[in-house]
Amino acid sequence: MSIPVEKIPGGLSVDGLEFKNGKCGCTSVAPCCYSWSKTKQSGKTITYRGKTTGPDAKDVFTWSFIVKKDDLVVDVAMEDCRDKEIFAGYYPPPLEAFIEKGWELVSKEGAREDFDLWRCAACRWLYKEAEQPVKFSDLPDDWKCPVCKAGKDSFEQVG
Repeated sequence: MSIPVEKIPGGLSVDGLEFKNGKCGCTSVAPCCYSWSKTKQSGKTITYRGKTTGPDAKDVFTWSFIVKKDDLVVDVAMEDCRDKEIFAGYYPPPLEAFIEKGWELVSKEGAREDFDLWRCAACRWLYKEAEQPVKFSDLPDDWKCPVCKAGKDSFEQVG
């Protein structure tokens, strides 16, 4: 049985789960320049690496997992921080999504903590649903980013 791996805009789809590359792309050295995500395929291994930390991050932690299905291996590792306010990359699919699809857990260290993250396309500020009183989808249509005042439609889900 062959696991479907397809190129998608900005990354790869592996067994229907999306891995996206991301970096800020600006030419200055702003806090967003330190965060990124990168996915690549080398033979039968898909590798994802991501970093949300910057020089001012104080609450840094790492997490990773490796899963396998048939002869395909997915290797995920993240340098994360609890005090992040911006993120230029994309989080990988959660481990649970692989388990639901029948992938075997090979190894796991630490644990992902952030889910339901929405990023402003203009300033990269993160709306973290876990820290807010309202789910992003329940915000009014005229809601604006508190940092740059971009509209709600300028946000994309990154985690």
